[in-house]
Amino acid sequence: MLDRSVNEVTARIATTYLVEGLIASVIVIAFLYFAHIYKRSYLKTWALSFGSFAVSVFAVGLTTLYNAQLTEGFKLISSFVAQAGIFLHAFFLLIGLFELFRGGAYQLKFLIGWAAVVVGLSFLTIWVFYDAEGVQGSLNRYLLRIGTRYFVIAFSFLCAGILAWRSPLFKKGIGQRLLIVAFLLYGVTYSYYFTIVIFNYFGNTFSFPFFFGMVELLLITLSGLGMVLWLLEDERDRLSKINSELDSFLYSTSHDLRSPIASILGITNVAKLELTDETALQYMNMIEERIKKLDLVISDILKLSRSKKLDVKIESIRFDNLLKDTIADVKFNQNAPEISLRYSETPDDSFRADYIQIKIVLSNLIANAVKYHNINQEDPFIRVAFQRTGKSVRIEVEDNGKGVPKEALPKIFDMFYRAETGVEGTGLGLYIVKEALAKINGKIEVKSEYGFGSTFIITLHDA
Repeated sequence: MLDRSVNEVTARIATTYLVEGLIASVIVIAFLYFAHIYKRSYLKTWALSFGSFAVSVFAVGLTTLYNAQLTEGFKLISSFVAQAGIFLHAFFLLIGLFELFRGGAYQLKFLIGWAAVVVGLSFLTIWVFYDAEGVQGSLNRYLLRIGTRYFVIAFSFLCAGILAWRSPLFKKGIGQRLLIVAFLLYGVTYSYYFTIVIFNYFGNTFSFPFFFGMVELLLITLSGLGMVLWLLEDERDRLSKINSELDSFLYSTSHDLRSPIASILGITNVAKLELTDETALQYMNMIEERIKKLDLVISDILKLSRSKKLDVKIESIRFDNLLKDTIADVKFNQNAPEISLRYSETPDDSFRADYIQIKIVLSNLIANAVKYHNINQEDPFIRVAFQRTGKSVRIEVEDNGKGVPKEALPKIFDMFYRAETGVEGTGLGLYIVKEALAKINGKIEVKSEYGFGSTFIITLHDA
């Protein structure tokens, strides 16, 4: 009965080690993948760290499981592999952190040289007292092999946790907190195991706790997860900074380009007044048209950049007032006077949204309806409707203009896409509408029949 109990405990411990090795192997694959995607050298070093750990626990697990069937020589080799794996695990863990902090990789010669030193030290802990006999010899081997293993892990993880905590790169993200807590708990756990070894060495009898192996399994998983989350959070912050810089550059550049464009337009107007040659006037008109088109593109880019940079400010809005402001902006557009606006006021026309963003949306939709209208037909119109249903608001902009071809409908909200190339435009208007609505959690859908008109439907929830 006792043998059966011992076999069950041995099998449980060996299984725990093997599962730790499998989890570490998965973490290695994840680090190598992210290192390839994001070009981060410290991820490769962490992959080496967890790869060394996987080799170590696989060696310990297999030795524990088949201990009775192994020769002394094989046990010695297995002990060395396990020891070297643990030492390298600690070494590459700290090196990876230093690479993260310094923002660059160490030279390969440096890594190989110090890794060789670490392997040499691990070999000494296995070889010293190898053939020592008696109780004291066994105790010395126990302290040097098991004690140093626990000490190295405890020291390295506690140092890693403290270094990560004190690093200026620490921004209190979830992944960073998880990683630091896992490091510190892992270090504390192995400090406890090391204390047990010390007490046993000096003649006290202490057994390892029942949770031996299970806590390490959990903490090594949390460490790997924390590292991956830290990477993703760091990459998100980096991309956010790059996007902000690009937006600023785009806004500044577009704004600066408008000054010389205005000067060129002024020169073309003066030249048209003084030129008498018909051919020269024709060329000057062509120059003016192209410059105006360029100015239109830059104007839309500025609108998009301004929309992205502005913070959302939710306030109470009267739709009647919003529509009047919008109409005032587009009433002088080409063909606008020939199109009738149909809007029936409603007593309950207040809603909550960002005034600037919703005005951008409405202005672009009405301007598009004017631009792509068919003013030669009988009764050209644009109909605007506002309807509240509970906490939701529905805004419709309908026209009986040219409409959108069926095959173009899925692409009309794409950047720079133009369904109608015969009309002046940049292909940014509806893209700006989509981006503005995304900022205020709004949705838009379109119904259109080519040759008969279009209806754009905006839905705002909790408005």
